[in-house]
Amino acid sequence: MTTRSDKRRRMKEFLRQIAIELCGGLLQVGSKPFLLAEAPAVVIAPHQDDETLACGGLIARKRNEGLPIHVIFITDGSASHPGHPRFAPPALAALRRQEAMSALACLGVERSAVRFLDEPDGTLNAITAGHREALIGRLALELRQIGPAELFLPCNPDGSSEHDATFGFVMEALARLPRQPVVWQYPVWSWWNPVLLLRRWLASKDCHRLPLEDYRQHKQQAIRCYQTQIAPLAPDANPALPAKLVEIFLADTEFFFRYEPPTPSP
Repeated sequence: MTTRSDKRRRMKEFLRQIAIELCGGLLQVGSKPFLLAEAPAVVIAPHQDDETLACGGLIARKRNEGLPIHVIFITDGSASHPGHPRFAPPALAALRRQEAMSALACLGVERSAVRFLDEPDGTLNAITAGHREALIGRLALELRQIGPAELFLPCNPDGSSEHDATFGFVMEALARLPRQPVVWQYPVWSWWNPVLLLRRWLASKDCHRLPLEDYRQHKQQAIRCYQTQIAPLAPDANPALPAKLVEIFLADTEFFFRYEPPTPSP
């Protein structure tokens, strides 16, 4: 028997899917081609999977052309399955690290170009002032050593407190560098909240699209490495990531918004 709550849930899912498709169409027609820069790049990922979902095609294309790219993970990913009866947070963090290395290997990234800062997952929006300063210092040191010409990080806002906090940390770290890279924002959870994505598109003067072409298979293979996220982790009945969300990232185009710092008030 179909209940009223079931009908509401199905209607909500239907409306969300329509909005996602509308936003995807708007981004496709309202964006410019993304041109790969022949220079070092860094992808900042709050969790193990964000880099592959949003930037897997970009990473694979850059690596195939011999361009250096580094990936920095902020959290340990241990909060994706709270209270799981088989995997305590340390075990889950170790498993997600293995998945990340496997996924990045599919995309052509060397182990030496991957950094794990191992911040406790689920705590980024509530850390102390001292902890925040230490994390920003670590980020600034990593970025200073790499010296990227481009930097990719989640949109702000992106519908995730961890992603939004990461954006703030990175902006403060960049302010301490002698040279500023070009900053690109990538959407992850804002796809699941199309209002956020629509606002980002309307507010941005510089949205770019990257066709995956022959690199789509590399990205799909990399996404499959994240079994803890895209498949149920028994005895759970549902995966951590909604299947419809994962489908978005299996498409043939990635989108990036060039970040423009706010103009200082006179």
